Amino acid sequence: MAIPISFSELSGVKPTESQLSELICSLKTDPTFISLAMWNLMISLFEGDIEKYKYLQGFFIRNLIRREWREQVLQSAALDSESPRPVFGRWQLLALMKKILLETNEGDKDPRNDDGLRRTLGDACLMLNDLLFTEEQMARLEKKGGTGERERIHDELMTQWFPQSELIHVPDVFQAVARNDEYLNIFDRRAAAFRFSGGQTLAERFMQLTGLDIRQYLRLYFGLYVLHNQLQGKHPGEINADPGIINFDKERVFSGMDFGIEEKKIFFRRAITDLPSLIENVKSDDESGRAWQSDFTAFRDHPLVSTPGNEQGFTCIAFPFLIEKLASGIYHTILNSWKVGDAERTRFQGYWGKVFEQFVNDRLREAYPPSILSSRFYANPYFNQKQNRSIEVSDAVLDYGDSLVIMEHKGGYLSLAEKYSDDANKLLTGVAEKFGLDKAIKQLCRGIGMLFNVDRGKSETFSELDEKRRPVNTFNSFDVERIRKVYPILVVQDFSMTTGFMNRRLKMQFAGKLEEYGISTNVHIRPLSLLTVENLENVLEHLEEIKLTDFLDEYASERHQPLSTFNSILDDYLKSRGADEKRQYRWSVTRSEEFLKSIMKRFIVKE
Repeated sequence: MAIPISFSELSGVKPTESQLSELICSLKTDPTFISLAMWNLMISLFEGDIEKYKYLQGFFIRNLIRREWREQVLQSAALDSESPRPVFGRWQLLALMKKILLETNEGDKDPRNDDGLRRTLGDACLMLNDLLFTEEQMARLEKKGGTGERERIHDELMTQWFPQSELIHVPDVFQAVARNDEYLNIFDRRAAAFRFSGGQTLAERFMQLTGLDIRQYLRLYFGLYVLHNQLQGKHPGEINADPGIINFDKERVFSGMDFGIEEKKIFFRRAITDLPSLIENVKSDDESGRAWQSDFTAFRDHPLVSTPGNEQGFTCIAFPFLIEKLASGIYHTILNSWKVGDAERTRFQGYWGKVFEQFVNDRLREAYPPSILSSRFYANPYFNQKQNRSIEVSDAVLDYGDSLVIMEHKGGYLSLAEKYSDDANKLLTGVAEKFGLDKAIKQLCRGIGMLFNVDRGKSETFSELDEKRRPVNTFNSFDVERIRKVYPILVVQDFSMTTGFMNRRLKMQFAGKLEEYGISTNVHIRPLSLLTVENLENVLEHLEEIKLTDFLDEYASERHQPLSTFNSILDDYLKSRGADEKRQYRWSVTRSEEFLKSIMKRFIVKE
């Protein structure tokens, strides 16, 4: 990962936050913010296309960097190379956008038509590259001596890189939409088990609380995504020449579809915010105690902002945040329909975890169908001995002959304070409570310890149960005896957990917890593997070419760096095996096509 070019690199002096504030305080809020938002949108649209990305960096360097620094910056950026150094980036621009909303309310200078002011904004961007990591953070990375120092520094690095990793790793839209659509189907199919006030289903309750059908909300948001995604087909020069391309009109955006006037009003009221409201939300975030340079909650909640001076117009300030609204954003949209403290809010969180568990098991059941001779997949199996029949082994078990894959699925999310407070203790505590030592790791270790007890007379067996809790598929003592390897897997829904640092930390916690159990020496317990549900879908797509347990061995290899991700390791593994390039999960492709058809049906055919 290339280090961005900074103000201190060019000037020889590291700037302070107060100097940044002094530099931008005279700028007028509305036009300055909208300019930065446009630049941020363009980078997020084109960073996946190296040639367009290089063009954009060059354009910004020529138009925003001081003239006396311009050639030096162009040379250092090495835009003609395969690995150019960034000058302008999403993290930097988001942080500056936040600063502008917090500190320029009294300013009156408009940078849009003033070359000097634009280069002042360029200076501010360069300063942000110095300020994204504070001196206090750097000090916490210094060695202090003593036991556990290596792990303390790794945890500190994980905490500091966590927000950046979350910005970089954006969910796949089509997989996310297909997944959320199926979550809603599960809520419908199991409506009797997932009731709300007055016996209402989730769809009925959401309609009562918001006035909008939840599937319509998903369709409308997806429509906005498609509009913005089409911009990626343009060249950045087209947008620079006509910035109006990235602005949309509320009246016209769904004009060719038969969505009702009232439901569109309700949707836009929830989806789009104005600048004064966004400023209040940013100030509220700033007062939360979370790190200012990492916490973009206000922007994540409202990636669509109305155009100042045009109530009908709106623009997207961060394309990846628009994508997030179609992934984890659906959960948060439903959750936030209730006020904090409402008992139904807590009930929904519990239901969501159960729905997520069923979703993952449904996909596993499809990938590992039962045969006449044996069953390879066990959903929510329970131990067989009378005194342990109330204890679940795990959420899922896969039988690979001489190996057993034992899985836990966790549908929770880390809190804002846990993710963005720049506090390793808070982050680790949240991980332990929702995923780690207090949850999945505890359950996985208990299950493995009971199955493969060093005292064979105490070793357990297990069965999958039917609806009346009768054993239907049993893993008996002979099956236990043939197992030589066990692969523990934790599947999570929170995409912020995708960093290699997090996988490493949970792997170590699992190994430490397992030491509390006496495990048979005939069985080799492999390291814990942390996967997001999207990671799992990606590997399930390639089971015809690779063996899951073989890939898990590769994923657990110590040669991978803490910044390595599951998808990058999978890509390299597929190439090393001569397999096709990573394909999209077929189930998601089919379901997203069905979802698209449901949207197409809403188009009005003009005679």
